[in-house]
Amino acid sequence: MQVIRQIEELWPTRVGFYQLEGAEAAEKIAALYDKAWRPPQDNRTASERRIRSIMAEAPDLLQAVRNCVEDYLGSGAEFLDPTYCENRALLIEDRAFINTHADSREGDVTAVLFLSGGGGGQPINSVGNPRFCLEDPSRYADQPRLPFESRPAFSVNPAPGLIVIFPAWIPHNQHPYRGERTHIQIVFNFRLNIPDHLQEKWFD
Repeated sequence: MQVIRQIEELWPTRVGFYQLEGAEAAEKIAALYDKAWRPPQDNRTASERRIRSIMAEAPDLLQAVRNCVEDYLGSGAEFLDPTYCENRALLIEDRAFINTHADSREGDVTAVLFLSGGGGGQPINSVGNPRFCLEDPSRYADQPRLPFESRPAFSVNPAPGLIVIFPAWIPHNQHPYRGERTHIQIVFNFRLNIPDHLQEKWFD
């Protein structure tokens, strides 16, 4: 699978954008969408909107995402847990949204793979449907900003095959989706196993 890579330095951290391209990637993404899709249903519970361990259905895509995470981590990839990968599909129907949250309980690095979205060929940092936002962790989303301050969030325009990678502690959300076709994205959480002697050296 072909991958287009873009790294952005945002606030105190780094965000990676990886676009899976080519006929093979498109075919695998469409197949995974079909496996995750469920008939529309009113008032789904949170658990009904999630399909856990969905990537057991798509090992090639899982490996592609892991490869992108390793690239994002650079030299830190040597600490990536070789087996742990918490993953779930999220089904987002018309007018649904995701509140601001962080995934740090599930892992250390989060990756989001979009299986749908209209942002193909459009800038990543633009308003999409639905708009996926990475929030500036140094301030609340509703705090005012001065004219010379940057926006408190980085907007991501979803597109099939786009992977967004960021530290799991970064708060993020998804604005309300409008559309008849269910929007589906896969959330991955990976762990790093950093030896104690390096933890003491780096963080004490």
